[in-house]
Amino acid sequence: MTPGQEEETALLARLADARKVLRRAVEEAGLESGLAAAACAELAGEYAALLAAERNLSPGPVLDEAARVLRRHGAGVHHVLQPGETVGRVRASR
Repeated sequence: MTPGQEEETALLARLADARKVLRRAVEEAGLESGLAAAACAELAGEYAALLAAERNLSPGPVLDEAARVLRRHGAGVHHVLQPGETVGRVRASR
């Protein structure tokens, strides 16, 4: 494994851990899916802006990329989700 691959693997593991923490927080707070989505999107925007500031980047492209990733992932989940199925522990109710 190359150093770049090791770094990517470590980053993906940290992302998976963060996802678990966020899901647990949403479940414990009893948030409905729309409110949870809005809160996560807001948080993603804040952290994307922070990343841009820390690396002296223009915020526009970083925020655009964060939004693209959120849309792509959300569309993928929506495409496979059927009524009564769950994402994490959130149940779809169409």
